[in-house]
Amino acid sequence: MEWKTILYEEIGQVARITLNRPETHNVLNARLILDLDEATRKADNDPNIRVILLCGAGKSFSSGHDLSPIPGDDLQQDYRDRHRRSVEDRLDVEDEYYLSKCLAIRNLKKPTIAAIKGNVVLGGLMLACMCDLIVAAESTRLWNPSIRHCGSGGEVMVLPFEIGFRKTKEYLWTGDVIPIHEAERLGMINRVVPDDRLDAEALKLAERVALMPPVSLSMTKRAMNKTQDFMGMAMAFEYQYVWHQMAHATKESADWNAEAAKHSKEKGFRGWLEFRDGPFNEQAKK
Repeated sequence: MEWKTILYEEIGQVARITLNRPETHNVLNARLILDLDEATRKADNDPNIRVILLCGAGKSFSSGHDLSPIPGDDLQQDYRDRHRRSVEDRLDVEDEYYLSKCLAIRNLKKPTIAAIKGNVVLGGLMLACMCDLIVAAESTRLWNPSIRHCGSGGEVMVLPFEIGFRKTKEYLWTGDVIPIHEAERLGMINRVVPDDRLDAEALKLAERVALMPPVSLSMTKRAMNKTQDFMGMAMAFEYQYVWHQMAHATKESADWNAEAAKHSKEKGFRGWLEFRDGPFNEQAKK
C-alpha cells in the first residue's frame, strides 16, 4: 500500500511511520490524517510488527492542523468547506478527523512511540501525546497557543493528564512554549536527546520495547488506558471537545477572527501571527 503524505518502513519488528510534508512542517491536512490512520492500523494488524514509531520528515514533527486550500485536492476542499459551513458541520468534521483519529492512535493494541523535533504545535502536540512514549530532540518547541486565538486547548485536552492541572492552566492561559526539559521533568516526555541522535535513540527504544512479549505488552497497555478512562480521562475528553466547539462559536471568537482577517489580508499568515502573538511578545520584554 502506498500513501501520498507518509513514509512507511519496517525495521525488524518496528514499523516506522514518517509524516512526509516537510515543506509545511508536516501540518496535518485531510489526506495526511487519513493516510496516517490507515498506516497505523496496518501496523497494528501486522503480526510481524511489535512497536509503532511515529516521526516527522524535515525540521519538525508537526506544527498543527492545516486548513489551507490545496489546488486539485477535492478531499481537502471538502474538509475545509465542512469545517466552515456551520457549527454542527464543524463539530462533525473535527470529530471525524481530529478527535476520533487521535483516539484511534491512543487505543492501538501495540505500543507507540513518537520521536518529536522542531515545532510541535496544537494538533501536532495532540498527536504526539496520543503515543505511549515520547522521545524529544533538545531543540523541540512544545506549544499550544490556542486560547490566544479564542480556542480552548484543542479537540483532545491532553495536557492536564500529561503535566498536571496547575501547569496546564499556566501554559494554556499564557500560550507560552513549554520548555522541553520542563516537559520531561513533569512526565510529558520520556527522554530528551541531542538533535542529531533523535532518530537513533527513538529507534533504539522501539527495538528495546519490541523485545518484550507482545501479548503481555498489549494487555498491559489496554489495562493502563482503561485505568485512565476509569479515572475520568475519556469523559473529560468528550466534555472538553464539546466546549471546544462552543468556543469556536462565540461572539468573541467571531470578533477576533474578523479582526485577524484584516491583518491576514494585509500581510498574509505572518500578519495573522503578528496579531495573535504580538501583545504577548511585547509583554514578555517588560
